[in-house]
Amino acid sequence: MVRAGRRGEREAEALDQSLVIAGWQEMGDLSQFTTRGELLAAVRAAYPHRSRTVVANWTGQLWRLLRVMDIDDLVAIPLKTVPDHVAIGRITAGYRYRRDAAPDRRHVRPVVWLQRAQPRSAIQQDLLHSLGSLLTICQLRRNGAARRIAVLADTGVDPGPTPDELSSDGWATPDDFIARAAATEDGLEVTIRELLGEWGAGRRTSSAVAVIQRDLGENGLTTVPPFTEGWIGRSIRVVKTGAEADDSTDETATEKLIEAEEEQDIASAEDQGDDGLVHEKPFTLRFGNLLQSETAVESVLPTDSIVLARTLMLKHNYSQLAVTDEDGVFHGAISWESVAQAQMAHQSVTTVAQAQHTASVAAYDDLVLPRIDEISSHGFVFVRSKDGRTVAGIITSADLTNRFGEIAKPFTMIEECERRLHRRVKAKIPSEVIAAATQNRHKNADTLTFGSYAHLLKEVRTFGLLNWPLDHTEFLRQVRGVADIRNKMMHFSPDPIPTDEWGVIDGLLAMLHAVDPLP
Repeated sequence: MVRAGRRGEREAEALDQSLVIAGWQEMGDLSQFTTRGELLAAVRAAYPHRSRTVVANWTGQLWRLLRVMDIDDLVAIPLKTVPDHVAIGRITAGYRYRRDAAPDRRHVRPVVWLQRAQPRSAIQQDLLHSLGSLLTICQLRRNGAARRIAVLADTGVDPGPTPDELSSDGWATPDDFIARAAATEDGLEVTIRELLGEWGAGRRTSSAVAVIQRDLGENGLTTVPPFTEGWIGRSIRVVKTGAEADDSTDETATEKLIEAEEEQDIASAEDQGDDGLVHEKPFTLRFGNLLQSETAVESVLPTDSIVLARTLMLKHNYSQLAVTDEDGVFHGAISWESVAQAQMAHQSVTTVAQAQHTASVAAYDDLVLPRIDEISSHGFVFVRSKDGRTVAGIITSADLTNRFGEIAKPFTMIEECERRLHRRVKAKIPSEVIAAATQNRHKNADTLTFGSYAHLLKEVRTFGLLNWPLDHTEFLRQVRGVADIRNKMMHFSPDPIPTDEWGVIDGLLAMLHAVDPLP
């Protein structure tokens, strides 16, 4: 897809001269660039006051025009001057730079038009949503877009996606949500949990994150802060990335927001691939994922009185407080223990500085697992904010216990379900029946996986061998539900299993406890 200007100002020339035309009037001849890195440097030099996100985004779009588009590729222009219509053409030649054309009409690719004004009414809604991307130049690849546009150009009818072309990764793109986000000027505020829910995901697994990043990126959107970081209940904003070229030399308010976030992040927006998506840090459990909020922690100054420190600890039922200076820079901690030790060593302790002690501190992106022994030994660790300038929170031993309890509890419950199923199946169902029901994948009960029980017990006769007074259909539904949750748990995520899914495990476990009360 190549747009012909925000208001369709390049459409007439594009149709009359059989061209797709890009803007970026500050850019010269692109044919000199043989690598994406060279093009990135040129875009940055041409637009020095635009954010890194926009520079990287525009580089990706121009690279598509220059190198990614192939001769015979199809191209579509959603028309603004002919409302509710789309032009469809075929690329016939490589990139050209028209030095004598108007400044915003110099970057072109020749095309032959197959449909100069195809009514949008002939196009199914999912493809229309793809054509609604904010990007000036983007590749349409969802749900068999290329094949469907070819048929549309030939017959005037969108045949729709085949079953094989529909997403097979379990995630459905929420087109209405993306459209709402694209229509807001100052961004759409949601929690990370709500964002995941729009795609039908409950946790940030690698596959869910990849699909969400792809769908946002292809529509000229991103999140601030990144939805891959922080507690799942954290609020974020879905914002435009300045994806459509307006050739302005000044940053927008949204860009400034994104830029402020980028300055805190190790991964620059310049590390994007051809798909325009930022490559995120590897998924591991980091301290930032444990912070349920990033409100600055309660702190005292070194010059504050001991009385104030004690009062604040009593007020909030805290065991310790951070000690910071006027600028929020971390200097250590004060605790009930350090106050007692200071009072034993000195007859008079009046200021926080006299009872201050060094304290463990972790960076926002530090890994949690290597620091567990340290937290257990000291009882807590302070966590710096993402920019490293202030203290964003504190993680205590109790926090770790609760968090790992959330992670471990579903595993423990499912293990008990599996143990009880295995015990009964082994006692009641002969090995030859198990082998026949599983097509010889399992010779006996000892090799059955959790997902195998649904296959083994799907026949009423086999289920009857267990001699359990339970409804076969309902029991099988519960087993399959737990097997699905177990499969999800095998994909690492920094987020716990949603508590509403625990009910499925509880239900199966309650059935098994009733019919098999032994420990």
